[in-house]
Formats: sequence, C-alpha cells, structure tokens
Amino acid sequence: MDRFAKPPSAGGAPSTTPPLISGAANMHPEAPGNVRRAGGEYQEQPTGDARKHSPRNSGTIGLFIVQDHNRIYEDDLFYGAIVGAIISQCGERGYRTLVTILDVSDATPLLRLYEQKSIDAGLLISWSDVQGIVDQVSRAGFVIGVLNQNNVSQSATVLPAPYLDNRKSAYEATRYLLELGHRDVAIITGPTGQPCSSERLAGFLDAALGQGVEVPDSRIWCGDFTEQAGAAAAMQWLEADDLPAAVFCSNDLMAYGLLKVLRRQQVAVPERLSVVGFDDLIISRYTCPPLTTMSIPRTEMAAYVTNRLIHQLENPEEAYPLPVFRAKLMVRESCRAVRVPDFV
Repeated sequence: MDRFAKPPSAGGAPSTTPPLISGAANMHPEAPGNVRRAGGEYQEQPTGDARKHSPRNSGTIGLFIVQDHNRIYEDDLFYGAIVGAIISQCGERGYRTLVTILDVSDATPLLRLYEQKSIDAGLLISWSDVQGIVDQVSRAGFVIGVLNQNNVSQSATVLPAPYLDNRKSAYEATRYLLELGHRDVAIITGPTGQPCSSERLAGFLDAALGQGVEVPDSRIWCGDFTEQAGAAAAMQWLEADDLPAAVFCSNDLMAYGLLKVLRRQQVAVPERLSVVGFDDLIISRYTCPPLTTMSIPRTEMAAYVTNRLIHQLENPEEAYPLPVFRAKLMVRESCRAVRVPDFV
C-alpha cells in the first residue's frame, strides 16, 4: 500500500498519517482515532520515512553537485555512477534525496535548505576545493559529508568521507608495469596541490625506486586530469624523440588523450608503449586498445559515505568504522610484457 494512500475509513488527508506516527499533534481532533483504526484494519506499519516525519526531521538528504563556473565539467564520466549509488542507498535507508547544483563561490542556497529544514544532512560532490562550504555548514551546526577526500583539508576521521589509498593503488599500477619488464617508465600526474596527485606520484616513485629504477625529471609530466594534458605529454615526448616504454596516467581521461595522439602519430600501443590508467571509467573498456587501468570502487565508496552520514544523524554519539578503499587492477589490452621479470 502506498504510504500516502488514504484508507477508505481514515477520514483524514494523505499527509496526516506520517505526523501521527511520529507523534505530532497538529491535526483535527478526530483524525488520530480514525487513522489508528484504519491503520489497524490494514495492518500498516510505519515506514522509515514516515517515522522521520516530524517538525525536526525532513527525511531528506541533500546531494549537492558543486561546480566552479570557471571550470564546468559538461560530461562527467566519474561521478555519474556515484550519484545513482547515493540515491539508491538513501532510499534503502528510508530517506529521500534532493539533488541540487551549486556554485562553489556561494553556499547560500545550501545553507537555506538546512535552515528551512528541507534537508537533514548534505553530501558534496565536486572537482573543486569545497573546504569553505564545509566550514560554513559545520559552523552553523549542520551535518555535511564529501565524496572526494581531496576536496577538503579535514581528515576522513573527522568528516564523513570515504578514504581511498591513492599511494598504494598507484604503487600497484606501477608495479604491474615493472613486472612486465619495463624499466623506462613515466607518469602523468594530476594537478599540483591536490593530495591525490602527490599521493599517486609517491606510489609511482615507491614502486620504481624500490626496484632500483631511476626516474628522471623528463619522466614526470605534470598534468591536470584532462584529456588535453595526456595529449600534451605525448606530443612533448614525441617531439623530443624521447618516448618512454611505459606510462602510468594518474587518471583515465589523461590516458585517453595520450592514446589519441599516439594513434594519430601511428605509435603502436602496446607494441611500442604500454599504458595504465586510473579510475576505470566505462569508456576505458572501449578505447583502442581497451585500457588497462586501476578500478576505483566508486559505488562502494558512495554507499559507505551515505551510510556514515545517516549514522551520524541517527546515532551522533556512536563511532563509525573507517575502512580503507583501494583501487583494483583491471588488465585489458594496453600493456605488454617485454621480458620475464627478475623480481617477485
């Protein structure tokens, strides 16, 4: 039975039932008895959402897609699956989801939703630094979480956020290239200033230097997580006639740019150069050749942060587990072995 449907004998408006179950008294004096009788006849039990209907709770989680008007991502391949996972998880926990687009420079619309009690808590999804928004919400005494730990300076132990071990994940990607026998390895990093960029670079260097493989400055290309950065790195190496044997791209988009230039210049992948990406976007299985990449458990991370946020709402005094997520190697066709490795 739909929770807003009115049983024939209830004698009340569809919006009456949830407040009654929550113990509210703002209804016609005869309504409680009528609704209770109807509920007994239909043997209804209050849904999780109905229990939350009170003057203090909206039963709604705000999902804020925070954009920088100077850097709009028109086709976001990374966060699409995450949005669906959050909405699904909220529904399973009895919460609705209000999805809103917000500019990073103005948190007023977000704060207004909190103040009007339209939402109980919020989650931020963004490619930008959202620490300022988090600070404003926290100072106002509201609950907020983020999907990307790199967009805030606070630790995941303080703020609801999933923790991805970027360093270890990048280490595994580089280790794979080394195990294939490659020694002339390069990296295209993410933007300077983002923690995940330095962490993935550190993991790359851990693996290479740990096996005695030197990494000159020419093998570290500073990118910005865009396809254009991968293309620029490829053009620089080609023009200098200094193409490495293998490249670890700190995200899949940069790998796409790299592959596009190499194909245009008739450089065979993986015969001449092996490529590993990071993210495992859906397009990666359809590139030419299909991209070997590190798969981030995005939906699991989305479910975790949603559950942790709701736990903080419902059990604010209780601690919540802090798992460490790692990316998993997805072997496809963009890498090849050059010899049997001499280490394990």
